[in-house]
Amino acid sequence: MNIHDKMSKELFDNKSLKALSYLIEHGRELEFEYDKKRCFLSKDNSSGFVSIWVEKKEQLIETAEINNVSFVSAKYSCGFSNLMNSSMIVNGR
Repeated sequence: MNIHDKMSKELFDNKSLKALSYLIEHGRELEFEYDKKRCFLSKDNSSGFVSIWVEKKEQLIETAEINNVSFVSAKYSCGFSNLMNSSMIVNGR
């Protein structure tokens, strides 16, 4: 099992934000469905920015909204575990 596989396991088993950060920082992409909306999280290596795509609309993670709720505040108020309990796939490039 390589480091990416271990971090993916950590992400899914323990809902680890550190594992999510590691995976995104190292080129992995994350697809998930939240509140019946398809979402995609990735990092643009040339610019260094992390974006979230919600229903094919790109937003910077710092200002992203899903259903008019800030992604950053939802992550903390709703709990990362709720987000992680949605359908998720970690993809490599």
